[in-house]
This record gives sequence, structure tokens and C-alpha cells, in this order.
Amino acid sequence: MGHPAPSPGPGVGALVCTVQTPLDVATQHGVVLSRDSQHINKMVYRMPLEDLKKTFREESASVISGAVYLSPPLTETLLGLHTIPPLDRCTYYGMDSGVPSLQVSLYFDLLLPLCSDVSHEEYVNGQCGATYAQAANYSPLFQQESRSARLQIWKQLQGFNAFVYPLGGEVKHHYLGMNLPYKDSLLSLLPSSSILYNERCEADSGNTVIVNTVLEGNITTCGEKAYIFDSWIGRDVSLSLVGPSVLNGLWLMDCAASLKIPGGCVWQQYTLAQCNVVTCHGWTDHLALHHEEPTATIFNTSWSVFLSRTRIQREDLWENSCKVQDLLSAKIFLPGLPIAEQISIFSALIRAACSDSQQEDWKSKLVKWRASSRMSLAEAIFNCDVKKVIQTQEMIFLESFKQYLIKTADDLGGMSLIPLFQYFVKRGLAPVNQVLHTLHTLLHVPRLSTSRLFSNVADLLGCLAQGKGGLRSGPAGNPLWRSALVELKKGHQMEAVQQMLDVCEDWISSGQPENLIRAARHYERASQIVISQQVETADVHVSPMWVSPEVRHSVGVGVWVEAHSPARLDLAGGWTDTPPICYEQGGAVLNIAIKVNKKKPIGARARFIPELQVVCVLRDCSGGDMRLTWSKLDHLRDYDNPVSPGALVKAVLLYSRLVDLSHPDSLASQLKDKYGGGVEVEVWSNLPQGSGLGGSSLLAGTLLAALVVLLGHPPPAPSHLVHATLCVEQWLTTGGGWQDQVGGLIGGAKLGFSHRGTPLSVTTYQIPLSLPCLEALNGQLLLIYTGKVRLARNLLQTVIRNWYACDHTLTKCFSELRFLAMQAAGTMLDGNLRGLGSCISNYWRLKKMVASGCEPGMVTKLMVSLEDHCHGMSLAGAGGGGYLYALKTSQECLEGLTCDHVEVDQQGLEVWVGGEKVLERSQVEETLTRAKLNTLIQECK
Repeated sequence: MGHPAPSPGPGVGALVCTVQTPLDVATQHGVVLSRDSQHINKMVYRMPLEDLKKTFREESASVISGAVYLSPPLTETLLGLHTIPPLDRCTYYGMDSGVPSLQVSLYFDLLLPLCSDVSHEEYVNGQCGATYAQAANYSPLFQQESRSARLQIWKQLQGFNAFVYPLGGEVKHHYLGMNLPYKDSLLSLLPSSSILYNERCEADSGNTVIVNTVLEGNITTCGEKAYIFDSWIGRDVSLSLVGPSVLNGLWLMDCAASLKIPGGCVWQQYTLAQCNVVTCHGWTDHLALHHEEPTATIFNTSWSVFLSRTRIQREDLWENSCKVQDLLSAKIFLPGLPIAEQISIFSALIRAACSDSQQEDWKSKLVKWRASSRMSLAEAIFNCDVKKVIQTQEMIFLESFKQYLIKTADDLGGMSLIPLFQYFVKRGLAPVNQVLHTLHTLLHVPRLSTSRLFSNVADLLGCLAQGKGGLRSGPAGNPLWRSALVELKKGHQMEAVQQMLDVCEDWISSGQPENLIRAARHYERASQIVISQQVETADVHVSPMWVSPEVRHSVGVGVWVEAHSPARLDLAGGWTDTPPICYEQGGAVLNIAIKVNKKKPIGARARFIPELQVVCVLRDCSGGDMRLTWSKLDHLRDYDNPVSPGALVKAVLLYSRLVDLSHPDSLASQLKDKYGGGVEVEVWSNLPQGSGLGGSSLLAGTLLAALVVLLGHPPPAPSHLVHATLCVEQWLTTGGGWQDQVGGLIGGAKLGFSHRGTPLSVTTYQIPLSLPCLEALNGQLLLIYTGKVRLARNLLQTVIRNWYACDHTLTKCFSELRFLAMQAAGTMLDGNLRGLGSCISNYWRLKKMVASGCEPGMVTKLMVSLEDHCHGMSLAGAGGGGYLYALKTSQECLEGLTCDHVEVDQQGLEVWVGGEKVLERSQVEETLTRAKLNTLIQECK
């Protein structure tokens, strides 16, 4: 449509959709008269051309399209009319009562009272709709009984108005009149480009329009347009289309043939009860015109020429008693013969009819044609088994879609499959099982898109549940699935997929929607496992962090290695750092490291102790510390359960190679052999849970840095630590991205950037801040704790699910987020805080699109009260709660607000050994310049 439909308000009854139509054509249809381009004054049927020219100054008129919007109140009122005599005779109630029916027109009876210039008298007397009633052969409503009907319609519909709604864009008026040749009736309505899911043949795509067709063979054209609909052209079939053609419903799957098909014709296969017949007629043929009429043609050739050249007699086509002798009734077609042979015979027939030089091939086929059972086009149409035709079309559509899945198996992105899954679900379990098996076959081979394919299976199962069975997010550790998921983690993908399919089919056969949803959760878990494996390719960037034993510096027993980290504020681009988006699309995030209330809020320390055990102290700023002691390897095995006590610490301990779970020796033996004692770690965060400032990821990175130094390695480089923390979070199964560690472990302002593809690689660009810009940031940043907590885990699952569902709005949003991060980085390079604030507000708008419902009502009220005092604002992190930050328009304090003190931290991660600082400033060497930023922007386009 050209523009959005207006929202129907009080009194709006109908929106009548119109199309602009040439005046000479409009004389045969209903036109809408409107003085202000909104309210309808009158609707007139078959308005004389002279009156049209006076009314419409342009060369076109607003013609009723046939589409109309009826508001709920009007619809309810119209439904109520069927109970009021004599209007009750307009429905089957009247027919079943044995009284004569009463006909009314939607537009020229029911909607006319809504027009502003229609008076009560002329409407009730039937003057407005008389022309239409006579043309449509309706009972004239100005008779006494029908006048009563009009009185009731007028009375009931008072208070409603009708509005005109012009259809714009490529909408055009095309009236399908009777007895028009194909060229004048349907040809102009055919699509201009293909609508299909797979094309494996060598087809001239520029000249071939294909809709719902499986093409496996070879098709050539002579440069003119060919249309192929609802057909299956097998791999051993070669079609040469000599001229423009329409092929509809041809089933050439199981045959071998090379066919040269004449142009200018419409070929259509009809499915009958016992056989199939192919019919053919020319584009310009009038099917119902008597063959002796001067303009009558067959295969675009006059009947006299056709009969003369082909040696076919009239008696061959019509019985003597047949009064109607036209192309529709001519018994010319050959049911029962193989489809390829029927096409071959008629191709020879058409060539012979059109040229004296093309007779030989037809002569050899004429005898068989005469000896065969024949039927007319009318008989083929009348005896067509419509149910079988629809079943065949659905079979082609299913096969086409399966081949599309195969063709696009390695793609990252594309169109959403959910509407198609929903379609197949409505068709029954058989097509769903075929799609299910196709997806599992594709999953036998490891590929970059494996996680997407697992997610596709989950979506298919979700559609099969049809809204029942509970929430998609939930546990995925059922014992029946555990073995398959373990095999997948080991890299045995084919075995895992087959085991999953076996369990899945059992659960589908149970017929219980909750089992379908439970199965979907396990496929999503499989997708998460594969995503983790892709993310862990980043480990190649971590290996330089580990140095050989001979160059390590030992740390004595009881000596604390302590690390402190600032928090981070994400200013633009968040969510694009999230796997799999960060390596399937590529990610870019602008953020800054911050101190909260003049302190680095994240800390960890570790030391060796004489006892052969691991002691973990989870310090709480409110004084509720938790002390955990792990003396067995089994105590560490639940590191991948984020809700188990100390899971994050366990994951970091194992990733840092402190001990090895697969080693046959006990925990105590490994600690004694490696270090001569145990290890004690303490971790703390002065941020509230769900703060949105990156607390958990930064805690992992901070502890990892302390352990790396404790084990004798040099203080880790920022890049090593960023990638290592990313891997730790995959071990922990929280599935986080890389922006937290880039934002907090590295000081100052940074633009983090990850390219598409694996191994996953994150590059950090330091943004130099001038002293005035730094002071302005510190003075104008506002940090407010909302008091609401929101954890992002289930939210993350939902976002990834929508990403793999290829939701167009979401994928576009991610692209905008990445570009916005680079745009915001440009404002920081320029020291333009007003521009930065605008980017922050735009960032919040996009974050709300990614995660709907992430702005609580109280946050909305707070933002409204702040908007006049700020360049821009957003909730930190995923939103939903935690901290709100804003960039004020000045450094003045805002009265009545309780805020946390916030300032940019230029140092980033700091590490001490025994009270001596060994890492004072964590920054990257690569600085962002305007030239480099422009290069990154170009790479993303």
C-alpha cells in the first residue's frame, strides 16, 4: 500500500480501498467521489464518461477495488441485520424458511448510507443503487418490500462514516472479463520474477519466471519470457522453449525426455481420477468462440489454416450432434499417454499448424493421435480432481523447500523459516517429518551453520506444539538426551544427531505438546554447545599468555596476588558482541571503564596455602561472606552449572590449568605435585546483582589475571585476557559476549571490534580522550541505581532464538547497532558530547527493540523527568533494571536525585603481588584514528 491506513476513530465505519483507473474503463465500474480525499460523498456505478471527466480532472478515476475495512462496531451492526425482517432473507436463514431470497450489495446497499451526500429520500427510494441493481440483475430494491429493507439499513447504520483509502505502490486495476484470451486476461498478472526456494537446473534466470517449481533438468529459452508454475522438471529432462511460454502443473519427474516446445502457448496438466492430460492453447485464442467465426484461432492460427495443414477433420474434433464447436469443446487432447509423449505430440501438431515446412514430424504422429482416446479442454477442466492437484502442488512445495534447506545449509542468515514451518504443521505430521529428517541429515556434517540448524529444529518443534506445552526457555538436561549432548561436546556430531533424532521421534509420537517444547529446549541446548565450540576458537589468541615452566616466576606460599578492575559502561553497539552474532555478522561496541564511588568495584586475590585443598571465599559487601572448601575433583565438576555455589571460580580455576579433571590423580595429589600446597581465592564485587555494568564477566577476568600471575606467568596482555575470559564464560555456559572485559579490564574509552568468521577474534582500539573531554565526561556522567534486578540469561536465549529465526526487524537492528557504535566512536574522537548523547539515546531505542519489555514503567517515568537535562540516557547492559546512566547537558548537580559517583578509569585492570604493583595500566597499543574508523565503517557496509 502507498501509506499506512488511518487508525479508525469514533464514527469511522468503513475504509473503502480504491485504485486509480483510466476513465474509459471506470465507466464500467463503481467509482468513489470524495471532495477532501478522505470522506466519501457518494459511490456511483457506471458513471457516464462525460460526468467522469467533469468530476475527475486527471485522466483516471478512483474505482472501488473490492477490498474494504469494516470497523468492529460497524461489523457488529451489520451482523445484527440478519435478524431484522426482511433482511433476514439475505442469508440462509431466509432460504431455509422457504421464503424468496432478498439480494443486497455491500457497496451500493449497505455502505451507501455511510456516504455524506446520500440523502435519506434518494437512498430509501432506491435511486442511488438502481443502476447497479439493474446491471447485476438484482431484485430492484425500490419495490415496496425492499424499501422496507432500506429503511432498516438506514436506521441501523446512522452515525457511521465511510472513508476512501487509495492503494498506492504497484497496485493497478485489471478486470477479468469473460471470453478474453489468455494474453488479455491473465498474462499481465503473472509475476515479473521467480518465487521459489530452489533451482538446481541450468535455466536462463533472466527470461524464466518460476513459481513453486522443482527444476532439476535443463531449460533453455530463445530470449523471450517463459513462466513455469507448480511443476516438477526431473534431472533427465531437457526443455527448449521456442518463444514465450506458460507451463503450469507439468509433472516430468520420473522420465527422460528432450522436448522442443513451441512458443506463444499455455501448457497445463490436469489430474483426472485415473490419468493425467496435458492441454494447450495459444495466448491469443478465444476459447469459447465458434471455430467458424473470422477471429477464431487455435494455437494462435486460424481454424481453416489449422485444419488444412494438420489434415485433422472437424469430425475428429466434434460429434455431428455437437452444437457448440469451439476450442473448449474440441476433442483434441490425449489423456492416458505419458506426459512427455503428450507434449511431444502436441509440439509437433503446433509446429505443423504454424508452418508448411514442419509437417513431417506431425505426419508420423497423426495416426497415433487419431487412434488414441481424446478429450476436450472443457472435459479436462470439468473432470479435474482438484484435491489431487492441490496435493501435487503441496508435494512440489515441500520438495522445493527441502532442496532450499540443502542449498542454503551453509548460509548464515537468510529468510525466516517459521512461517513455512507453521504452514507444514497445518498440512499434517507427514511433511513435518520430512523437513525434520532433512534438517537432521544436514546436521550430520559439521559446518559453521550447525548451531543455526539445531535452532531451526527447535523452531520446527515449537511450531508443532502450536502454542501449547509451556515456555520455550527451560531446563535441557533430561537423561534421555544427556548421552547425545555429551557426544556433541566431544565432537561426535553425527552420532549425537542420530541419538537426538531417535528421542525426538519418540517424543513427537507421544502427541503431547509439552514433550515437543521439552525437545525444542534440548535442541537449543545443542545449539548453545556448538556456539560455545565456535567461541572457544578464540583460544588461539590466548596461548601466548602461558609461558614455559623455566621462565615462570614463583610466588611464595601465603603471598597474595591481588587484582582490581573497574566496571564498564556500554555507550553503543551492545548485543553485537554476543555469540553467535559477533562472528556471524560481526560486532562493534563502544564503552568506557568506570570507577563507581571512586573505587574499582571488582576484585579478586589468590595465594598458595599449605593445605592440599582449594578454598574459595565469596566476599559480600554487606558482610555475608561464603567460604567454600573443595577437597575432591568431584567438587569442581559442576563448574558448568552457573547456579551452583562458586561455579564461576571453578570455571576459572579449571581454565587456568590449576588442576585437570580428566587426570587420574586426586585433587590433593595434583596440588602437591604441581605446587606443594593448595590454593585459596577470594572474589568480590561491590556492584549489585544485575547491575548492567558487566560484573560477572569482569569478575572472571579479574580472577583469571590473579591466577595467571600466581602460577608464575607474566601479567596477561589485554588481548589475551579478553579472549580468555570469553572462553571461560563458555565453560561456565553463561554464553556472554566480549564487551564486558573489553570495557572494564582495559582502561579509558575503547571501540571493540570483531570480524565475521572464526576463529573468533576481538580487536580493541583505544580512543584518546583530551583532558577537556575527560573532565566533561566525568562532570556530566550520571549514574543512578534503579533498584530493579534483571538477569540476562533467559533474555539472551530469547535474543539468540530470534536471531536464528531470522526475524527481519531484529537482524536489521543488529546491523544498526554495529554501525551506531562506530558513529558514536566518531563523536568521541571529535569530543562531541552532544552527538555522543544522541547516539546513547538511539542506542537505548535499539536495545528496546532487541529485548522488548526491558524498560520498566518506573524507569520510563525517571527518563521522562531527566530528558530536559540530558543529551542522552540508557539503562546499562541488557536493560530491565540495574543502573541507568545519562550524559547531562552540564556539570551542575540535579536536585532530588540519589546518584552514585562515576568517573572514567584510565588505568583498567591493576595487579599486585605481595603488595607490589606488577600491572599498573592495562591499555592496548592500537589507537583509533579517524582514518582507521572510516576503514572499519567501509568494512561493515
